[in-house]
Parts: sequence; structure tokens; C-alpha cells
Amino acid sequence: LMVMGDLCVRYTNLVDRYLPFMAACLQAGDKACHEVVTDVNLSVDPSAIKVRNYSLVKKNAILLLSSLVLQDYIKWRGLFIHRFLAAVADEDDEVSCLARTALRGPLLEKQPNLLSNSFVEAIFVFNSCKAHPIYCAAAASGENGTGVAVDFDGTMLCGKSGYHKRFEVYRMMLTNMNDQQKLEVTVRLAKVVLGGALETNGDLSAVCKLPPQDIHPNEEDYYTKKTCPKRLESAMHVLTDTFAILKSSHIKVGHKSSVDPEQDDDHLEQTGAKVDQRNLYKTSLLNKISRKHLMETIIPILRNLKTVLESSRSPFLKDLMHYLGYIFRSFKAEVKEHLASDPTLLQELEYDFRKHRQRETSSGKYVRIAEDDVRT
Repeated sequence: LMVMGDLCVRYTNLVDRYLPFMAACLQAGDKACHEVVTDVNLSVDPSAIKVRNYSLVKKNAILLLSSLVLQDYIKWRGLFIHRFLAAVADEDDEVSCLARTALRGPLLEKQPNLLSNSFVEAIFVFNSCKAHPIYCAAAASGENGTGVAVDFDGTMLCGKSGYHKRFEVYRMMLTNMNDQQKLEVTVRLAKVVLGGALETNGDLSAVCKLPPQDIHPNEEDYYTKKTCPKRLESAMHVLTDTFAILKSSHIKVGHKSSVDPEQDDDHLEQTGAKVDQRNLYKTSLLNKISRKHLMETIIPILRNLKTVLESSRSPFLKDLMHYLGYIFRSFKAEVKEHLASDPTLLQELEYDFRKHRQRETSSGKYVRIAEDDVRT
């Protein structure tokens, strides 16, 4: 790995040939890493890279590739960025921490839109939704007619078992975006994923029109059906992830990410007043824009999608109603005004809102009782 990195610096024409292998070292130990070695016809025995300490290989890969990207010796071509993002969810804490530090530090400094531009593509890539045009475009990016691009199998993140790892990556990306980027990602998710489910063809559309039959008796999740084709299962996970992300507080405009611990209190006090005032006006403006997009773009898509899901009795109707309920609780007056022409949906949301308040009240009551018991 280190030798090839040095060769790429000295002989830049070798970058295209060796980049897929070097990027695969970010997931050293996976089967896909050995397949890449064979695909690029390197004179290296695949068994030679079966070292015990894969974490050492991964950490060196993160450091080397970050350095090469920062010096413009290599570019984010193909699914290279998604391999780097997947390292954030690595089982080794040191590898995960190093990948986070590199992405939200020097790499994000060099390219401020790195995470926001890759977010929607990451949902399709991590779920191996290979038939979708978004995945195909991401996989072919930066190829420049060479026929060589970085691939990513992503099996460690796929399926229901990889949900928490995927969300770990999503959370890291969102907490390192500014409000404007979060707003752009929200609108793009609604248009590309939820809007794509309204199209006449495609896997997302097919998933929404499938009837809820042969559901696993021990699971509520529709995508656990054994009869479901792999590509449709991937599309189901894309929709599930999208609804979960849209309901997450991390994508909400105005949600504060954690402060950099390296910044001392004196520095924050000196710059805080002016920055806070400026950010306050900016956040207020973005909140208004966010509200406008929700009312004029996202809610119409959700209403149309609700009709499709109701006609097929899809289990995704539950996720959609949860998201609509989240919007209703956040912007009650605006939603009431916008849904004045749809009294049925408005009544459903008001009913869900009352139930939500009752659950919150009951839960608070139980907490107070428990606290009283502890005191006594």
C-alpha cells in the first residue's frame, strides 16, 4: 500500500491502475478487497494481504489516501468517497475515529460540500440499490473514459443488520453540514427518493405498489419477506432509511452540532457574540425557506405518495404518516392552512397529534412517579 502510494506520487499515470486496490484497503479483510486485487491485474498474491492486523492496514489507508487527496494526486472517483464513509462505521474504534477525523477535518476543509453532495448517493450505495440511476451515476463518476473506477460492494452495511452502521454514517454526515446544506439534502431526498416512488417505473415505485402479503410472522417489517427479490429489498431499505433520516433531529435546520473540543473558551468568547448574531439571522431565514419547501414541495409529494401506498395497503404508509405527524407537530398552523382542502388527512394528523400528546403525558407521569419512589 505504501509503495503504491509513493508510485502514484512519482508516476501519476499509475494512479488509475492502483487506486481501486488502495481504496479497497479501507475495507481490508473483506472478500471484496481480494476481488479488487484480481480485477486490476496486480502482480500480488491475494493471500499475501491476509495479515492479522487488518486495522493497521485500514489506518494506513486512511492516512495515505487522505494525504493523496489533499495534494490532488487522486480524485474522488467512482465509489471512493463511499468506501471512505463506510470506514466511519468500522468495528475498530481507532479506524472509525481516524476516518471521522479525516473526513470532518482536512478533507471537508478542502471541499466544503463533500458530505452534502454525497449524502443521497450514499443511501443508494450503502443499500446496494445498483439498479437505480443514482447508484449508476455515482459508480461511473470520474471514470473519464478510462474504464477504471472505484467500486464498493458494501455488504457490511446492507440489509436490516447494517441499519445501525448506516445510520452512524448518516449521523456523522448530517452533524457536519451547515443549515443550508441540510435544507438542500432534505429537498433532494424528497424529490429523488419519495418523488421517485411516484414514477410509473423503477424499483422504488414497484416497492410502493406491492401488496402486504407473505409478511414474516415475527416481524412487522415488510422487507423481511424471503420471496422478495434482492433489488426490491434494497429499494425497501432505501425508503426506510429516507423516512428515518427525514424524521431525525440531525437534519433539522437550526439543530446544533457538537462544538469542536479543541476550541478553547477564550476564543469562543471573543468571536462568539458576532458569529452568534449573524448565525441567528441566517438560521431564521433558512427556517422560513425550510418551512416554505415543506409546504410547497414535500407535503404535495407526501400526499400523492400516501394515495399510492393506501391503494396497495403498503406497510410504508406507517412510516409516511409518522413523518407527516412530525411535520404537523413542528409546523401545526402552516400544515392546517395548507391541508384545508384535505380535511380527511388533517383529521388523521390531529388524531395522531392528540395520541402523541397523551403518550408524552403518560410517560412524564411515570417518570415523576419513579422519581418520587427513589426519593422515598
